[in-house]
Amino acid sequence: MSRTGARLAAGLLLGAGVAVAGAVRQGLPLGLWRCPLRQLTGIPCPTCFLTRSVLATLRGDWAQAVTWHALGPVLVVLALGLGVWTLLGGRTSGRPLMLGGCGVALLGLAYWLWRLWGWGHGVPLPG
Repeated sequence: MSRTGARLAAGLLLGAGVAVAGAVRQGLPLGLWRCPLRQLTGIPCPTCFLTRSVLATLRGDWAQAVTWHALGPVLVVLALGLGVWTLLGGRTSGRPLMLGGCGVALLGLAYWLWRLWGWGHGVPLPG
């Protein structure tokens, strides 16, 4: 992807984020559906409650966001930071992005296992 294309994509992503944040701020429903894995097995997946956490973060309700999923605010900050970095002309090479993505995925897996352990020991699911 060319540098201009990357900037355009980052701008579109930021614009979409602002639009979603505005819709959430106005209380518009976004048609959230339930997790298929949880529906079939009763076990929440690693991303269960992550969308609600991101939406709560975009509303500015950090306490509720962390209650839903601790990585929601982290993902919002990372996405905004990457978008701004790209818009300002920062270069993004594949290797650092891949390592960062793998790091976030491992963090997410560890968090999910910790939550599963807690839910198995009587900690209620959010919401």
